Amino acid sequence: MIETQTAIPDPATDCGDCSESALAESAARELYQTAALFVGDESEAMQLVEQTVASVEMDPCADGDAARAAASRDLVQRALARVAALRPAQMHPSAAADLGGCVETDELSAAGITRVQLEGLISGTGRTRMRQWLEGLGPAERSVFVLRAVLGRSGAESEHLLQQATGDSWTEAHVGGAYRAALCSLASALVHSAAH
Repeated sequence: MIETQTAIPDPATDCGDCSESALAESAARELYQTAALFVGDESEAMQLVEQTVASVEMDPCADGDAARAAASRDLVQRALARVAALRPAQMHPSAAADLGGCVETDELSAAGITRVQLEGLISGTGRTRMRQWLEGLGPAERSVFVLRAVLGRSGAESEHLLQQATGDSWTEAHVGGAYRAALCSLASALVHSAAH
């Protein structure tokens, strides 16, 4: 369970009759889930969430969507920077493998999965399987998959975020190659899983 009461302001005491406590808890859970998808380690993910909440102005009585978006941006940057610091060689653009031939496009559907099915794998009954599959990906493929498939970032946005995090010259071609490699791996895992 994520402990958020010390990190996120309590709306009941901070803004009178504003009752946004559930929204703050929900935002913290979303941040934690995103961080865990990037780094794969619960305590590391929790640290990233705490750092984000401490650095982003999160007024529970203000525009909740704007606060969520700001926190999400900050968390993504922190998570990518953390992965790049831990495994710099594997987060270099040259590590972004394009397996070619397995999937032809940068679309989630190329892996034979819909967004609804992906959401079920991430937060539903397929969580364990998805976690195991993510652990088998290299850091570049994993990061690009989370950016593109889970967070819905474009190739250009992902390129920019990866350049910021690593300081390396990522291109949309590198991002596309890493994403297709991840989709190919996912397609293979789904076929293997369906056969059992």
